[in-house]
Amino acid sequence: MKSHVFQMKYFLAGIYIICVIFTCFNARFYHTPLAKISSVTEKETMSRKGTRDAEEYYYTQKITARILNGTHKGEEISISNEYTSSQVQNQKYHKGDTVLLSGSRENPGKSIRSIKRDGYLALLAGGLFFLLICITGKQGFYTIISLILNTIIFAFGFQAFMKGENILNIGNVIAFLFSITTLICLNGIHRKTWASVISTICVLFLIMALFEFSIQFFGDLDYSNLEYLGSMSNSADIFWTDIMLTGLGAIMDVAVTISAATGEIVRKNPDVSLRKLIHSGREIGYDIMGTMINVLLFVLASSMIPMFILKMNNEIRFITIIRYHIPYDICRFLIESIGIVLAIPVSVFISSIIMKLPSLKRSDKK
Repeated sequence: MKSHVFQMKYFLAGIYIICVIFTCFNARFYHTPLAKISSVTEKETMSRKGTRDAEEYYYTQKITARILNGTHKGEEISISNEYTSSQVQNQKYHKGDTVLLSGSRENPGKSIRSIKRDGYLALLAGGLFFLLICITGKQGFYTIISLILNTIIFAFGFQAFMKGENILNIGNVIAFLFSITTLICLNGIHRKTWASVISTICVLFLIMALFEFSIQFFGDLDYSNLEYLGSMSNSADIFWTDIMLTGLGAIMDVAVTISAATGEIVRKNPDVSLRKLIHSGREIGYDIMGTMINVLLFVLASSMIPMFILKMNNEIRFITIIRYHIPYDICRFLIESIGIVLAIPVSVFISSIIMKLPSLKRSDKK
């Protein structure tokens, strides 16, 4: 048995290495022209003082690259590239980089669109999948399946939105599908799975009802400062969908943990009373509550760091950013934190009832 497991791991490692190597030699399959940079020379053209008296340096690169695909394969071209020291809006290229050109296979053009990144993607994604399967075995395989299915569901949701469907209805459907798909793939079809699904849906309903209640009594948010939406008329629906999906993973995590724990307690001690089961589940929930809320906080803070730095470097005051640019993030954090807290009593109650239901039926028959 052990030899079979080791053979499977070696087989997966071989597939992983082959996939990574393939991305280094797959230029012929690209419709976009590719080129590999063979030499780079650069010079500083000017410097300019930016905001906060920061000195911004401007550079021009003279690049020689060899075309890797298309009718001009093997030919060398000269490319000019300009970038600044901050590299906020442009990029510096190095010798050995494989880049995508702006033209076609027949006419490659003489400007760079971006760096070819499928090698990094294969290395990281393949590494994740390989480690999942090697370390967690069958459960890792089911995790990969759930990731693929959820990605497909997400893609179908975007397709429906592009066809004019209401985004709030799409959000409701994909939130339900995410819950069902993830929990069934990871836990199978068991009582604890249905307890987790029901708990997740109930908590989502409660936090969205709470959000609607707060809007009705205290006024809606000002969506005019919500960035990148432009003149879209459904800003409120987009934000609602955002809130619904943001904390879904954390709420599911709490529900699964409590459902699994209560199921294990009932399995080890079928005669445990409902009151003791609820008490045990509540204590488990309290142990994970603080960690999950802090995870949400870290995700929120890390997503805001680039925006804070860019805005403050452009002389936007810190208090202005707080007042006009992050109320939406604060709202997300508060609503989802409330969801995590509510998930504890809801999951404890639902899981305890569902797990104890068979033993309660047996006691009634006696």
